Amino acid sequence: MTTAVRPVQGTLPQNAQSTARPSRRAILTGAAIGIGAIGLGSAITTALAEAARPDPVRSVTAAFTSSGRREALDAESAQSLPAQSRVLPNLADPGPARRQQEFLAACEPWLRELPVQRRDLAISALLDLWVLSDELPATVAGWAGPWRYVWPRDTAFSAIALARIGRPDLAWSQLLFLQSVQAVDGSFAARVDPTTGMAPDDRESQFDSLGLVLWAISEVHAVSEASAAPFDLGELDDLLRRTSRRIFNLTAYGRSLPPVGPDYWEVGESRVSLGLAGPTLVGMNSLTALTRANPELWSRLGGDPESVRRAADDYRATFTRTFVANGMQRYPTAGGPDSAIAYLPAAGLVPNAVDAIYALEPELLGGVWDRLEQPAGGIKPGHGWIIDRSSWTPSTSLMGLGFARLGQTEKAESILDWLSAHRTSAGSLPEKITAEGAPVSVAPLSWTAANVIITLDELYVRRRGAGS
Repeated sequence: MTTAVRPVQGTLPQNAQSTARPSRRAILTGAAIGIGAIGLGSAITTALAEAARPDPVRSVTAAFTSSGRREALDAESAQSLPAQSRVLPNLADPGPARRQQEFLAACEPWLRELPVQRRDLAISALLDLWVLSDELPATVAGWAGPWRYVWPRDTAFSAIALARIGRPDLAWSQLLFLQSVQAVDGSFAARVDPTTGMAPDDRESQFDSLGLVLWAISEVHAVSEASAAPFDLGELDDLLRRTSRRIFNLTAYGRSLPPVGPDYWEVGESRVSLGLAGPTLVGMNSLTALTRANPELWSRLGGDPESVRRAADDYRATFTRTFVANGMQRYPTAGGPDSAIAYLPAAGLVPNAVDAIYALEPELLGGVWDRLEQPAGGIKPGHGWIIDRSSWTPSTSLMGLGFARLGQTEKAESILDWLSAHRTSAGSLPEKITAEGAPVSVAPLSWTAANVIITLDELYVRRRGAGS
């Protein structure tokens, strides 16, 4: 007998196009900015009232159900879900259960490297990533409504996580998908439908995706080169050519900051943010690493290795005299701390790293954490996020990865403990935790799952391998 489930209401069909409209976070963040500019008017009062209402729980997990499809589940429906599974029992189609088991079996060598007390969290993160990737060309952010799209930024992290757990083949295919949906000018839509490759709305392109995708290519290529059957980097030549050209052109070959635009906050901006400038530094660093790893790269791409190194050096100088000189705030000279600072150590820009063109000092990250910590124990995205008192797991887990790569293992471990303790009733990692400590919004979230996997790999697999 099949189990009846109650999917979360309001989810979109997989190929649905959503209507462009301001998100709740855009309204609230805009209201926060407006308080200083125009005073507390009626629009701000309305926004504050909106913020005071609890964020709805849109899903506690995603799973394959008796309908034969993947669905976002509420807490009641998820009660029928077996532990450590994203497939409801007794499905007529054995495919999802078989694919889930095959995925976990392929991850088993990686899982055996982890301490026993970390395997439950690791399996949760792996299954969250699997259910948001299975039989899709790339990982979607989540499975409830507006999250059911591919964000290049999130996919970059997912590709790195997949490579780290021993599935560089899946990681490579995700990068090939990003290549297929990239515009000829090198830009990416903010998000795309995984079935059509088309943008569902007219959101502005987000420049941070360029640097993060370059980082993902560098990481996945390195893992592939160490495997028995490495992939041909030439398969990604179009992606590399278009992305590097755009990043060079729009920073004047490193002599200026990126153009103003939205970052992971996904709100309108009037100044360049650390959320764009930091990933651009990461991208420049990744291009220099790829140049060293593949000396023939630029003869194929029509460039010059020396100009790449010079652009990276120039951008490091630009970044240093702007963001670094003023305390690494959200904007070049103001804005307070921002969790985007963690992009740098997360991508390996740490002291004594061979490939780092700018290394973040460990003490700086700890200071940012202390100033962004929320009542529930995680952090908010940045100092300017003044209304919402929730902890955001993408920012929290990214900081955890940063601490891990900086060698601050005790802090990274405590963040993993916090994330593990604040999973949903179905074991998935949610987007947000309320000030009272309850999971809300959408679960699972692929970016958080990927961050957890990469952090676990840094703490227990890579470090052990480096010391052996």
